[in-house]
Amino acid sequence: MCSGGFMKDNNPKKDWLNEIVYRLSRPYILVLALIFTLIPSGKLTDALESGAEFLKIDTDAKAVAMGSAYTAMANGIEAIHYNPSGLAGLKRAEAGFSHTNWLLDSSHDFIGIAMPMGKKAEVRGKRSEVRSQRSEIVMGLGFTRLTNGSMEGRAADRGRTRGFDAYDQSIALGAAKNFGPYAVGGAIKYIQSAIAGSRASAFAVDIGAGRKLTGLPVYVALAVQNLGAPMRYIDQSDPLPLSVSAGLLLTALPGVDLSLDLKRFINEKQNNYKLGMNYNILPGFALRTGYMMNMFGKREAESVKGGFSAGVGLYFLNTGLDYSMSPFGELGNVQKLSVKKKF
Repeated sequence: MCSGGFMKDNNPKKDWLNEIVYRLSRPYILVLALIFTLIPSGKLTDALESGAEFLKIDTDAKAVAMGSAYTAMANGIEAIHYNPSGLAGLKRAEAGFSHTNWLLDSSHDFIGIAMPMGKKAEVRGKRSEVRSQRSEIVMGLGFTRLTNGSMEGRAADRGRTRGFDAYDQSIALGAAKNFGPYAVGGAIKYIQSAIAGSRASAFAVDIGAGRKLTGLPVYVALAVQNLGAPMRYIDQSDPLPLSVSAGLLLTALPGVDLSLDLKRFINEKQNNYKLGMNYNILPGFALRTGYMMNMFGKREAESVKGGFSAGVGLYFLNTGLDYSMSPFGELGNVQKLSVKKKF
């Protein structure tokens, strides 16, 4: 019997969820993830290229302006594309729409909505102070489509035939929740591609996690994207663009965010190194820039490729308007516009 008349519990009940989160947060887990991301993985990457390449296209103008260094930065409806754990950062419902006049007269669009579900639960102690608070689950739904428009058909003798359409699209359902300083989330995607009446489809899963470092203006995150079965066209099967990302977000000064991403495309044996900056120069107005460098495997004729991007952002009446521009050499510049509204 201990002082105060309370019996000491020598066998406290073990919280397995906290134990799992604790184990995954150990530094060696992050080190192993980075090694897996940066080092070629042998027989695992023997496939030549992936199908459903449209899944690599950015869906948010802010992300593009920051060089796509967005694994740790995503904290709204756009997180369903970059890192589903970022959905947990939403405190209110948000709807988003993005449009891009993509390369070769194609168009790329995204529309989505996310909202917290249920109510927050508070545990109060003596004198009515809040001892702990459990956050709600945030659900998100996103639809992405790449439309290539009408293409000219050719017969075996090279004569013209009727044109045909081609498109790629996906719909994703995601969920995320905060566990103290951690955020954990996942998404299930249905992917479909069609060309000249032939269709292929597949299911995939994205998972992500993030954590705010105690006492530091730093947020770190990990994400695995497009984990699923191959896309199959008649007798051809192509793997999805499976990738692993590690991201870091540093608030260097008030209003100045620096983000860094390391991304590994498994099947392509390609590493992406991304760096971005967001500067809130005035209330409701931000300037952004970023750089992305692609490192290919030895089989590629060109081993290094990179490029800059830039953009601006406006925020007023709970509405965000983002614009980005990224050059694609002889193919011209790609401009993206995103609108997000909180309710």
